[in-house]
Amino acid sequence: MSPRALASTLPRITKAILDKGGRDYATLIAEWPVIVGPQLAASSRPEKLMRRRQDDERSQGGVLTIRVSGGAALEIQHREPQIIERINAYLGYRGVVRLKLAQGVLTRRTQDPAPERPLSDPEAQAIDSAAARVTDPDLQERLARFGRALATRPAPPRR
Repeated sequence: MSPRALASTLPRITKAILDKGGRDYATLIAEWPVIVGPQLAASSRPEKLMRRRQDDERSQGGVLTIRVSGGAALEIQHREPQIIERINAYLGYRGVVRLKLAQGVLTRRTQDPAPERPLSDPEAQAIDSAAARVTDPDLQERLARFGRALATRPAPPRR
């Protein structure tokens, strides 16, 4: 498949996925430390967002499954109303009505990530140009941010 064919197909595929709640789930994963705070984020992470099947999914809310380690489950359970309120405020609508906790081991980074490399002007222009082809402004902004994150991340270590 050529790059041009993929570029013409990708918006159709991603729209279907994002319309089913993938956009909200991706937001929760990316912004989890901002939503719950760094201490709770260090011992928890969103794992699955299940929507209730209704005509208007956004008005019904859903159940967010959160993987938690050790003693964090009790604190999250105690703070569930506040966490749900913060999630919904961040999403801008009543997207979550209940939390489901799953205790287990969270994988952690063993070392700090390498610093990001600077983005050159031609790279930034190429990313903006590619994202500009998408008509949905919210998706366009998220794709540009994703492209910048990929372009600036350090190369993986060679083995």
